[in-house]
Amino acid sequence: MKKRMAGMLALLSAVAITVTGCSVGNTPDYSKEAINVAGVSVPLKEVNFLLRYQQTQMQSFYGMFYGEDYLNQDLMGTGAPYGNTMRDGVVEMLGDYYVVEAHAEELGISLSEEEKTKASEAAKAFLAANNSKTLNAMSADETTVTHVLELMALQAKVYDDRAATIDTEVNQEEAAQKRISYVINSTSGELNEAGEEVPLSEEEIANKRSEMDALLQEAKAGQGLAAAAEAKGLSCNEAVNYGKDDTSLLTEIKNAADALQDGEYSEVIETTDGYGIVYMESTFDEAATQNEIQDILSQRESEAYTAWLDPLKEAANITTSDEAIGLLTFERIFSEPAAEEEDTPDESEETTPDETEETQTEEGAETQTEE
Repeated sequence: MKKRMAGMLALLSAVAITVTGCSVGNTPDYSKEAINVAGVSVPLKEVNFLLRYQQTQMQSFYGMFYGEDYLNQDLMGTGAPYGNTMRDGVVEMLGDYYVVEAHAEELGISLSEEEKTKASEAAKAFLAANNSKTLNAMSADETTVTHVLELMALQAKVYDDRAATIDTEVNQEEAAQKRISYVINSTSGELNEAGEEVPLSEEEIANKRSEMDALLQEAKAGQGLAAAAEAKGLSCNEAVNYGKDDTSLLTEIKNAADALQDGEYSEVIETTDGYGIVYMESTFDEAATQNEIQDILSQRESEAYTAWLDPLKEAANITTSDEAIGLLTFERIFSEPAAEEEDTPDESEETTPDETEETQTEEGAETQTEE
């Protein structure tokens, strides 16, 4: 618990990093009720603040791959903008936080005065680091930011309390991981100009088999599987870990691998995807096994927490206001401060849609608001 709480308090400090939002977009009535949890009203301003903070954390990564307007794109193929998906997740998260807040004392858990003080100090630092335009766009006032941070800290303590109840013994056979490399030479047909798949001829399929026979001999002769595959224009899946109950590998690949000892190659095998060759790098990958053990324990912790939370959520009669939540749109771009920028303009100066507005962070870094 101490380790997780230390991480939580570090998060509270990190919130003081400046984030900014542009001046365009609607300005909802943030005092509206967004969620009701067992009769307790959750204001839209808390949903908005948590949403914009999460948006800030994700902007640099997703923006790099999908463009700055990624939240208005259907990235998940659901028919809805990704921003709506993220917004729904934040609504559910905040509802969970309120359920935790209502029942934490039943576990004998509450925030210490020191933890409350840290949340309050982080909120004040955040407010001081941002200009009024940014704070208005994030519906960030001292009460809102402090309460959201307290909710996050309390949830972390409850999670740790439930995590401490799990069985920490893990069956080594359950966790043991092997490490292989493998190559598959596809025998699927090729698409013609009409987009239709044309099956390979028997001769072409036979040539694929002969190519894999030659590859296997070259790999065994010292070239290695990856280099031999590359020489023939094929891809090698290297350092692939799997365990006893793994379902991600093709059955034929897994069965062939399970028959091998360290440093051994399989014969050329036929799979549903084509012809394959497997090389056993290690029948026991200690590092991967330890990672798997941690994954198993983390899953047990999560299950222990949800086993406590889910019945309370069902009994809480949580309702949401689609009308209020729908007011939270994604015209604005929120981002973390850019590193080592200079020439911060006077905040009193007016900006146009083509200009940028910058604010100074606590550490002296600057951040841009895109308009």
